Amino acid sequence: MKRRTYLRSAGVGAAALLAGCSAEPTGTDTQTATDGSTDTQTGTTTGTTEGTPTLRVGTYASFIDAPSTSPGAWVKEQFESEHDANLEWFAPEGGIDYFLQRRNQGVTVDTDLFAGLTPENMVRADDNLQSGESLFDAVNTDNIANADHLIEDYQFDPQGRALPMGASYISLVYNQNMLDERGVGAPQSFEDLVSDDYSDALLIPNPQNSETGLEFLFWTINEYGEDGYLDYWQRLLDNGARILEGWGAAYGAYSEGEAPAVVSYSTDQVFADQSGADMAEHQIGFLNGEGYAYLEAMARFSGTDKPELAESFISFMLRPEIQAEIAQRNVALPAVDNADLPQKFDDLTPEPETVVSFDYDRLSGNVDTWLDEWSRQVASQ
Repeated sequence: MKRRTYLRSAGVGAAALLAGCSAEPTGTDTQTATDGSTDTQTGTTTGTTEGTPTLRVGTYASFIDAPSTSPGAWVKEQFESEHDANLEWFAPEGGIDYFLQRRNQGVTVDTDLFAGLTPENMVRADDNLQSGESLFDAVNTDNIANADHLIEDYQFDPQGRALPMGASYISLVYNQNMLDERGVGAPQSFEDLVSDDYSDALLIPNPQNSETGLEFLFWTINEYGEDGYLDYWQRLLDNGARILEGWGAAYGAYSEGEAPAVVSYSTDQVFADQSGADMAEHQIGFLNGEGYAYLEAMARFSGTDKPELAESFISFMLRPEIQAEIAQRNVALPAVDNADLPQKFDDLTPEPETVVSFDYDRLSGNVDTWLDEWSRQVASQ
């Protein structure tokens, strides 16, 4: 993956206050809609204003309702100020599976677009849609402003249905103070994590519930192969690594000092800096000099009756100044190479020497298999 080439300035926009670029659930059991109502499994659109079209955009909960600051409310305000339309966010508890299940049941998804789609989301939707049709439409980039500035390495859908909106890298976040107490330095490799020096040292989000954990699982498959990754996970457990319900639970336990390292995001220091945290507690570790590319994209649902408005939203989201603001509010890397960000942001977002990423073809037909194998051997313990 190329070194990012976005522009930097003395200062832009509001500071991000969310710990990591995270498409993770916030732990609520209801489905969040931005008009303040609680949506139900019928998927009925809420917040429609007569005479003004409503664009309903699915996303993950922390994009609109994080414990601190999220970009969702700001995006809604800015978009509505420029377009004769209402923007309604929708964060179903099941994420993209909610829409896949409705399509398989022959029920309308009642949503126009999804923002925050990962490669594995797209692959699982394609692998599991019973009709054989796609959940999403291809987008003509000739209609999308600034599309020629999309970072090529962030594009993952060979059918052109998903356009990048942000990125980060899966990495370790570690507490140097706690490691100093152990008399050890930072773990440098996967093998370090299963050594005596790092016993009871690692917190991992459950791959069954967490994109972070799932992509860490992919990373271990890349490192040890399909014949060896389960043995490695067993060694992790034998060395005291703990698997927690999701990213929020794992990061929360790490923040409480329950272990000196957690699987999280390489953008963590942006959050730490803006919250005034001790930076020694937010060090970034790239195992073997690697990081797994965490990619998010936007995709338009097939069957929407507002295809042009959906394209207008994608164009809005990819404008350089919008990308810069979202990057800071969501603690993520921008998806375009002309976003204008402060030098400090670049200083706080290190990149690995080597980027690991499974492309669409590598993931296709394998995601559910790998996760099922992991669940039978690891989660059952």
